[in-house]
Amino acid sequence: MTLVKPKVLVVEDELLVARDIEQQLLDLGYQPVGLATRGEEAIALAKQWRPDLVLMDIQLAGDMDGITAAQVIRDQCALPVVFLTAYTADDVLARAKLTEPFGYMLKPFSERELRTVLAMALYKHQAEARLLNSTRQLKALSRRVLEAQEQERRRVAVELHDELGQSLTAIKINLQLSERFKDKSPADLNLENIRIVEDALQQVRRLATTLRPSMLDDLGLSPALKWMSDQAAQRGGFTVHFFHERVQARLAPEIETACFRIVQEALTNITRHAQARRVSIQLGREGDEMVLLVQDDGLGFDLPAMHERAVAGGSLGVLGMQERATLIGGQLDIESVPGQGTTLTLRCPWRGHEDPA
Repeated sequence: MTLVKPKVLVVEDELLVARDIEQQLLDLGYQPVGLATRGEEAIALAKQWRPDLVLMDIQLAGDMDGITAAQVIRDQCALPVVFLTAYTADDVLARAKLTEPFGYMLKPFSERELRTVLAMALYKHQAEARLLNSTRQLKALSRRVLEAQEQERRRVAVELHDELGQSLTAIKINLQLSERFKDKSPADLNLENIRIVEDALQQVRRLATTLRPSMLDDLGLSPALKWMSDQAAQRGGFTVHFFHERVQARLAPEIETACFRIVQEALTNITRHAQARRVSIQLGREGDEMVLLVQDDGLGFDLPAMHERAVAGGSLGVLGMQERATLIGGQLDIESVPGQGTTLTLRCPWRGHEDPA
């Protein structure tokens, strides 16, 4: 496997110094991608090459110095900048700090110093990028959670009003106006009321099952997954092969809930988008880990593109599944190629119903 070398843009107006820096970068395993001698040129090359890091001399020829160029590069390209300078004046340092540099090296510097500063700058930038991405995901998920709560409340309210409310209203009318129904015997009215009550009970059961199937609490994860996969297969027109290892102990409630919701979201996505013919669900144990696998032979999708849409506020199904996996100390891996189906693998520590959290 070829190791990708980090790309570095060198901004230095003394050519001999610049060439020496480029050689040191090559010796350290970096890839110099350009050499700029002026601030305006540095900005243009940063936009063109999108390097992993910029080595920026503060004192440059021309009207724009390195500090101004670094600020533009950080604002427009979000690239980490390490300053190089032979000057230590307080006013220069004060201006340089405002650009939030990832390092500051005084000339002349050794190869060891260069190696250390570059490694720390790249690590810090990667950590900040991961934090920024996590923050964006968290904001998107939080917004979607609030929307989902309101949608669910609205749906439950409509169900209660339109179905259960109508049934109760009909019973009330029958009881209040029983004396006016001269053509019906009391027994007939009682039978009608019983029928209405049975319909209302079915509506309540259906509503409760939609919110959370009692099977998950009463019988455990495997029966609940089997029930849900059969329901999804009927709606989606595909076949589901469900396999699970038979074990005596129940998983911890939070793990069972997370697994159920992750499979529920996966089956929903398959039904809506995959056009799959076969789906496989496997639940088992490997050593101290629980392993859950959901695989389909459908259309697949472009995972990076989907992730970007989700972070931008689009469909957050995958982000929600990953968040559930994280909350139980697990890892959710998704492999998908357009035209070749999708495989979802969840791994988390095996923790029984009575084990401490």
